[in-house]
Amino acid sequence: MPIAESWTIRSGGVRAVVGARGGGIRELTVDGATVIADAAGGEVPAAFDGLVLAPWPNRIPDGRWTWRGAPQQLAVSEPATSSAVHGLVAWSAWRAGRVDADAVEVLVDVLPQPGYPFRLEIAVTWTVVADGLHCRMRALNLGDADAPFGIATHPYVGVPGASVDDLVLTLPAASWTEVDANLHPVAVHDVDGGPNDFRAGAPLADVRLDMAFSDRIDAAPARITGPAGTVEMWADASFGWWQVYTSDYFPEESPRRRSTVALEPMTCGPNAFNSGRDVVVLAPGHEWSGEWGVRYLPTESA
Repeated sequence: MPIAESWTIRSGGVRAVVGARGGGIRELTVDGATVIADAAGGEVPAAFDGLVLAPWPNRIPDGRWTWRGAPQQLAVSEPATSSAVHGLVAWSAWRAGRVDADAVEVLVDVLPQPGYPFRLEIAVTWTVVADGLHCRMRALNLGDADAPFGIATHPYVGVPGASVDDLVLTLPAASWTEVDANLHPVAVHDVDGGPNDFRAGAPLADVRLDMAFSDRIDAAPARITGPAGTVEMWADASFGWWQVYTSDYFPEESPRRRSTVALEPMTCGPNAFNSGRDVVVLAPGHEWSGEWGVRYLPTESA
């Protein structure tokens, strides 16, 4: 099937737009309420809007890592932080495998290249349901050697009519990752009782986050809640991490600054190819899959 610019899927009052670039979610509305907005408007996304991040999410400092004794050097794709950031497929053109009225499967190939000498097929199936969106992710090792792998998605979600300062974040995670000025990880800490403890819910007013959280609790969902309702993001046990970003790096004059929250389910955290923590290792011919989703729960009086 030829590559399209995007695919629109619908079911009842739920509508989603999936983009060919990056295989990601560009827009989600539930009964007229915008939960994920197409901020890029067809132009180059400024901040990985909704894109799929694989075969690693987050940052690898200086693009350097070692696989079973062999040094690897990835391109430094984010010079400002001296990092190889968010994998190899976010800017690729994905193809459609199956297109239905309420679902689309998109696929992309990762070919062996400097710094990642492995071959994968990555597939994502986006499906709209009664109250939101499901995202099923799959990776297949098409090579002849074990391949390390991680994946995430980068959606910016919002509660209609609310800014970040109007929201309460609930995040069932017991640990947070400290980073340096280049957003490279330096330590992992317990959230217990500190300013990054969102397990029982806490306001985001004047709170600035661009942080990875781990040690999820009972696979419970993350939530942002505002006056008009709650956006809930759930994920299965394959996704042990959340990245939370409160949109503070946009310029002061940008309407996007602190307008939405990037709430990102991740299978592994920052610099995982070096730490080894939660990296999936795919044997030749083997497949990994996992699923997450978003639902919108409006306030009855809203």
